[in-house]
Amino acid sequence: MKKLVILFAFFYSFFGFSQTITLDSIQIKTTEISTDYKVLEKLHCQSIQSKLLYENPEMYSFILGKTLNKRFQSFDYKGKKGSILYFEFDKDPENAKGFIEGLLWGGKKPNKDHPESIVIKGNLLIILSFPFNSEISKELTDLIAGK
Repeated sequence: MKKLVILFAFFYSFFGFSQTITLDSIQIKTTEISTDYKVLEKLHCQSIQSKLLYENPEMYSFILGKTLNKRFQSFDYKGKKGSILYFEFDKDPENAKGFIEGLLWGGKKPNKDHPESIVIKGNLLIILSFPFNSEISKELTDLIAGK
């Protein structure tokens, strides 16, 4: 009987019975950040590419899949404004990571003109659009990536 319980626990942990990551679970809560952060109501993307992706993700559905849900959060921290863009797709965006990098950065890494950070978790794509190498960008990217 003990072997059966161990075998069941093994299968339970390895074959998809773990907690699913959702937009609600990954979205930053105000209790997780300093009170120095100001929540903003409008979208504040650093580049037109991230804004266009957020406003029209269906334009890229042939690569990214169908958009099931999307939302954003915008913050101001020490005068640096930006937004976190959350997308939930019907397939894993990891398969389209090269496309997303090219779309947002025009290459393989962020730069001053295209400073977005990308985090992929399951079927979620999170784009952090804050000024290049800013403290707010680093803090929020670390917070999202650690969830």
